[in-house]
Amino acid sequence: MPSSEVAQALADLGAAVATSRTDRAIDAAIRAHRAGTDPLELIRSAARAGALHFDPAQGKAPTGMVALSAAANLRDVLDPGLRVLPALQAIALAASEKKAPRPARPPLVVSGEVTHLGRSFLFAARDGNLPEAEAIFLGILEERKERRMAGDMLFRAAAEDMGDGGKKLVVAVKLWQLARVLGFQEARTILRPAVQYLAAGPRDSSAYRTILAVLGKGWVDLEALASGGRPLDEAGRAQVALCLAAPDDAGCAAETLALLRDGYAATAVAEALSMEASKRILGAESHDPAARLVLALAHAARFVLTFTRTSEKLYGLFQAAIRLRSEAADLSLPGAPGGRNEEDTLHRLSDDLEARRPGEAASLTRAYLARGFAPDRLLNVLADHASRNSAIANGLPDLVIADGCAAEFMATKAPEPLVALAKAIAASPRDRTAYETWKGLVAP
Repeated sequence: MPSSEVAQALADLGAAVATSRTDRAIDAAIRAHRAGTDPLELIRSAARAGALHFDPAQGKAPTGMVALSAAANLRDVLDPGLRVLPALQAIALAASEKKAPRPARPPLVVSGEVTHLGRSFLFAARDGNLPEAEAIFLGILEERKERRMAGDMLFRAAAEDMGDGGKKLVVAVKLWQLARVLGFQEARTILRPAVQYLAAGPRDSSAYRTILAVLGKGWVDLEALASGGRPLDEAGRAQVALCLAAPDDAGCAAETLALLRDGYAATAVAEALSMEASKRILGAESHDPAARLVLALAHAARFVLTFTRTSEKLYGLFQAAIRLRSEAADLSLPGAPGGRNEEDTLHRLSDDLEARRPGEAASLTRAYLARGFAPDRLLNVLADHASRNSAIANGLPDLVIADGCAAEFMATKAPEPLVALAKAIAASPRDRTAYETWKGLVAP
């Protein structure tokens, strides 16, 4: 296909996403793919159109853009011939969402001293002042450059507000990751929906006020607690369990603070929370949207800890702990002996994922990792199956959970995230209609 025809296919893709025409968006994406277009360029075209036509008046999260971010991240764990699958699923979701009839007008962009602008952005976000929050944040942000001060302010504002179950922090992190993988080209366009959703979406600062009250009573030096520290030991893991069993949010925040004051590293606590979030999925009897969101939030909070240089990065950690607060999960799984070898185990796992046998899929994944088989092959199989199920039919799509679990596994090397991912995929409502029409696109 000539370059002009590829450009036209990408333009058609953007126009279809902007006007919520899913079939046309997929047709255009397939045309561009068959001409050799990198799936990342499909994601770029869809993300730009989705961002320009995002409608903050609906008060809903830009889940399609979160899925596009996950699809871009999953490229690193999928074989090249499979990378188009998550892109197509994410494009379908992005195109299915209701859009504003006209693209957003270019925002006013405020310039000035960055520290002062950062404080002003926080005040605007807290007040729900969308025009002011946009103008200030987009003034801090730079095109084609990852300006960390902007990320610091965005993540702090999102960590203060647990409206919509904590999705605001998830959206902020995933759209930042999307802008990063796209080289921060048109970063103001890509990140604008995160600010719009932050300011205009459902609001809930009650947990943040509880955290501030706990910190204030203890005369806490956040700066000292935000850096350094030691890994968790047995006593620390027992303290995490105590924290999550606290009777109320204040008690949970106080126990989290006690962990940090005892000298445990914030990153170690965050990793423990990610493991606990994985266990919530393992302990669920069936598809559990709330457990999936908590896992995504725990992943986002750990990302903020590794990204942000300010002491306020701890707010996300406290919020994740509070959202995880519940009775301990039942982790009993049915016995599922591994296959004769690595290949056979992966084949059996694929069968269990296809047949929607959650317990067996989780047990086989655990057995695979316990036998020391190659984790990259397992990641490829799980990400492939996560990309087969409809993103539209699934709330927080499987491919978003796959992105978070893969990142947590690569950071911690603990088996729980991938075991939880296998169970989450197998427990999802099955809808493979779209995949059946696309599967001929992937390399054999």
